[in-house]
Amino acid sequence: MPANRCDTGLLFPTRSSTAHVEVSPKTPFKTNAVTICLWVKPTQVLNKTILFSYSTTGNAYELQLVLNGQSVFFTVDGETHLVQASGAAREGQWVHICAVWSSQQGLASLWVNGQQAASSPGVAEGHELRSKGSILLGQEYGRLFRHLSIPDTFDAELAFTGKMTGVNMWDRVLDSKEISQQARLDGSGCGIRGNVVAWGVSDIEPKGGVKLLY
Repeated sequence: MPANRCDTGLLFPTRSSTAHVEVSPKTPFKTNAVTICLWVKPTQVLNKTILFSYSTTGNAYELQLVLNGQSVFFTVDGETHLVQASGAAREGQWVHICAVWSSQQGLASLWVNGQQAASSPGVAEGHELRSKGSILLGQEYGRLFRHLSIPDTFDAELAFTGKMTGVNMWDRVLDSKEISQQARLDGSGCGIRGNVVAWGVSDIEPKGGVKLLY
């Protein structure tokens, strides 16, 4: 467990259709490269459990970081463009996960506890992430619910349960040293913050029973 949960943490107590966290980026961004990092301790992992999602009006699945059993999936521009790391997560245990992608050659990788666990070329090669989207923790804006315009209502089967902290996002590819520093259990990496989403700086809004831990 990261020391002091990087100052604050999030508790997702139950799987429900309303539990989620809205994140406001520090600045609008439009980019062809991204790194997302977070600490997570899942209580229960089923076939598809959403950790992080970024959606726009034109694409509900721009970015997704997903648990599937003990595997982690990172998708860009839809579920057909992905990289997968098997055996990366276990219920009741803290794990640090980073997802990295660049449109150049579509190179995507997943890092688990500071070590590269999987990489794949050709993932959404040439794609550019659209700006003015929505970032959610613990849920996704699926096509059905966005189409119906039902506020703060989601698919309960996709909901995350557990704890989360140290969520950061950059509009560039981080190198191995920058990633490994964040994964230190003594919490010394908690001071490393993203330029798009910065844990402890960016505004977050827990909803549907999600609690902020101090």
